[in-house]
Amino acid sequence: MTAGAPRAGEAPLRSSLDVRIRPPLPHQWTSYLATHGRSFSFASILIPEPYRARLIAVYAYCRYTDDLVDRGRQTRGQALAQLDYWLDASESAYRGEPTEHEMLRVVMDDMASANVPFAYAADLIRGMRMDVLGHRYRTLDELRVYCYRVASVVGLWLTELFGVHDAPTLARAARLGIAMQLTNIIRDVGEDWARGRLYLPRDLMRECGLTTQQLDESRRGTRPMPPAYVSVVQQLMATADEDYSDAWPGIAALPEFFRPAVAVAARVYAAIHEAVRENDYDTLRLRATTSAARKLTIARATLSELGMQSSAFERPTTAIPVI
Repeated sequence: MTAGAPRAGEAPLRSSLDVRIRPPLPHQWTSYLATHGRSFSFASILIPEPYRARLIAVYAYCRYTDDLVDRGRQTRGQALAQLDYWLDASESAYRGEPTEHEMLRVVMDDMASANVPFAYAADLIRGMRMDVLGHRYRTLDELRVYCYRVASVVGLWLTELFGVHDAPTLARAARLGIAMQLTNIIRDVGEDWARGRLYLPRDLMRECGLTTQQLDESRRGTRPMPPAYVSVVQQLMATADEDYSDAWPGIAALPEFFRPAVAVAARVYAAIHEAVRENDYDTLRLRATTSAARKLTIARATLSELGMQSSAFERPTTAIPVI
């Protein structure tokens, strides 16, 4: 599609991004990661330069793309137009055309130079469009498509950026992204519901006897979580745990400099399920968090399991952000 051309049935594209949500500049990307992606920031300590800078740039792009949906006061049509502009501008930069955005110049040039398919960026933006449109998911398979678009593509992008292109490893990277996004969904049900979003599959809710009325009453009330809600969360957690397990062998195929960070991120994220259980599965009113001390314990155990050591986590626990 030609940059600037509107898509059928939608608001015309703006000629540029909303000034309130312009992309951060390179010197802001590290703090952007620390503020918006604490778990990734935690694990990225293990990645040496110059690879860490490249990862931070990709994360900043992905996080900013998400911000186009979640930040700024805008109508649905305006949000879609912003995403359309960003897709076209990203693709143009990927082709090597001049861009006014430093983020696109750096990230898309690195992506193209490493022969990373642009489809990953395009799929990410498709996932953001699903959020804007308030998409509901009938089945777990439909939800997994969404998870792939907003999470798996990030892992796939980084995996190929760092030189791994074989299909089996990429398939496991995709599974890890789905697992982590399912964990996000489980943790954030209450926050998402407050924003008018619900990612729980309709067929799973129906199977367990969970209604949106129960969600609303439980979110606003003080009664224990309905057994139906607990059942839905448990089944989603079991699905995510299976994905974590299936993805784990793929970590061994990653470059040595990248392997420990991915392993630690996977284990730290999976540990959120323990916090959910400790909160009696109440993710409508409580946010499941992993303490700094617990994250450090997980990181050290994971590195030991991989036969690696690192001094990166030999620091006061107060310096490590909580998920």
